[in-house]
Amino acid sequence: MAFEFTCPFCLSRTKVPEEFLGKSGPCAECGKPVLMPTRDAERRLVQAVQTGKPAPREPEIIAAGRRDPGDRALLRAILGISGVLLLTMFLAGLFLGLPALRRQMKIANCNNDLTRMKAIATALNAYCDRYGTYPPASLVDPTGKPLLSWRVLILPFLGYKDLYGEFALDQSWNSPLNFSLMHKMPDVFCSSNSPDAYGNKQPNFVLLTGSGTVFPPRGPLGRTQVTDSPTLLLVETSNGLVAWTEPGDIDVSVSGAKFGNLPMQSIGGLHSEVALGVDIRGNGMILPKSTSIAQLDALVTPNAGEAIASKDWTVHP
Repeated sequence: MAFEFTCPFCLSRTKVPEEFLGKSGPCAECGKPVLMPTRDAERRLVQAVQTGKPAPREPEIIAAGRRDPGDRALLRAILGISGVLLLTMFLAGLFLGLPALRRQMKIANCNNDLTRMKAIATALNAYCDRYGTYPPASLVDPTGKPLLSWRVLILPFLGYKDLYGEFALDQSWNSPLNFSLMHKMPDVFCSSNSPDAYGNKQPNFVLLTGSGTVFPPRGPLGRTQVTDSPTLLLVETSNGLVAWTEPGDIDVSVSGAKFGNLPMQSIGGLHSEVALGVDIRGNGMILPKSTSIAQLDALVTPNAGEAIASKDWTVHP
């Protein structure tokens, strides 16, 4: 429904929808502020007193029932400018924040691996405290043939005593019995940053063996025999060569201590700028790949007395 309204100033007549009863706005013809009538209890129009002064609010042009095109254009302009500003601020924040976000993700990935490595180092040290030396890198039969990895020997110190009891320590890692236990690998032995390690039951955390290490050919050392500090006990490497129960670590007598992406031959391969290690005290070590070979060798040898430059090895480069 609509009612007929006559402007008291220009006397123009306009049909106005009922929804505008009692509201105010500019006349469509003369533009002066007008006040719409109301209805009484019997639905009769009650004309309002016209003052010609603008009301506190002018929501719409009542006579026309729509907004001024100029107002709509201004609103669109304001919204467009606001949208551009918000988009610019978002893109600027994204551009400035991405490097920091990437760095924090790298640090978190390193810390996840260091947490697992420290748990292994704690178990290795507990074994050493119990038996006087670290475990052999591999159990061997009377002929010297490697049977099982040191990882099986530290299972009780990691909370896997029952799993340890299922292994036949006098059989090789791939004997029918021992091989049937392959799928039970604790996830502590693999990196959370390697997508294939756990599925393939391959470890990422290994010992450094060979002459001049904590695990020389004549047998593992005890902690009291290690005089250099820090001395690496455990390092990371790419997976892909051995199963977790299979004997196999980085033999520095063969390949030397070096950074690289070769599984069981070089240190690192899981993190772009650093390699991770844990010393015999259980301290995590973040090794920049810019570390010199001489300095890396000094970190590997347990009692050669080399001078190692003072450095906070826990700081990400």
